[in-house]
Amino acid sequence: MYKLGILGVGKMGGAILEGIIKSKVFKKEEILLNLYTDNEVDYYNKERGFNYTQSPKELFSNCEMILLSIKPQVFPENMEIASKLDFKGKGVISIAAGITISYIEKNFKNAEIIRVMPNTPALINKAVATVASKNRDSKYYKKAIEILNSIGVCYPVEEDKMDASLALNGSMPAYLELFAKAFIDKAVLDGIDYEIAKKLTCESIISSASLILESDESIEQLIKNVCSKGGTTLAGLDKLYEYNFEKAIYECSEACKNRSKELSK
Repeated sequence: MYKLGILGVGKMGGAILEGIIKSKVFKKEEILLNLYTDNEVDYYNKERGFNYTQSPKELFSNCEMILLSIKPQVFPENMEIASKLDFKGKGVISIAAGITISYIEKNFKNAEIIRVMPNTPALINKAVATVASKNRDSKYYKKAIEILNSIGVCYPVEEDKMDASLALNGSMPAYLELFAKAFIDKAVLDGIDYEIAKKLTCESIISSASLILESDESIEQLIKNVCSKGGTTLAGLDKLYEYNFEKAIYECSEACKNRSKELSK
């Protein structure tokens, strides 16, 4: 019996696997991977020596813990396979947006279910993840936190807050990346070197976020601290307010939350 089986080794599944190995949460020989393509088999099995199967049923039957790192759209076919098995004494971790614990419970009968939402900075071991479970005392919940900590940090939330929190971590990289891209593109149009513009923008975002976390002042006060009457910052902020920047962010977050709810149906 393997200690962990991973269904799906795309970007996120692969990043989690790397974190697990680097942090020694599990040893390579304790893990079974479900690999589909020749490229996956060549890389993970032939080059790196991971055990693998092309059968989800074999993985489900032979692993104590199962990580479902697959997209919501391919859940139904795998749930059908799982529904014919008994998972008593096993734990299942799902990273799929919008897929509820109750839905997974119906198919993974008798399993301990943990729902998590990491984000793409997992690729550089800087993920910010949420985790939800009906039983925070279980060994599988604690192991799930250990896995998430191997790729960054994680924060417990109640499951009914997972949809609303998705915009804050799971989807946030895309929103921030678009924000950064707009500033970088404008700087390039103004004649600033792309690499310099990228560093100035991204490092300013990182340091400003750190200031929010470390300062005792409110965010509103931190904004005021940058502004001088009649100055450059206020000129830019006036344009953001004119174009309802905050409302656009609210609508973005609401759309993200609503789509997550739709995926659960």
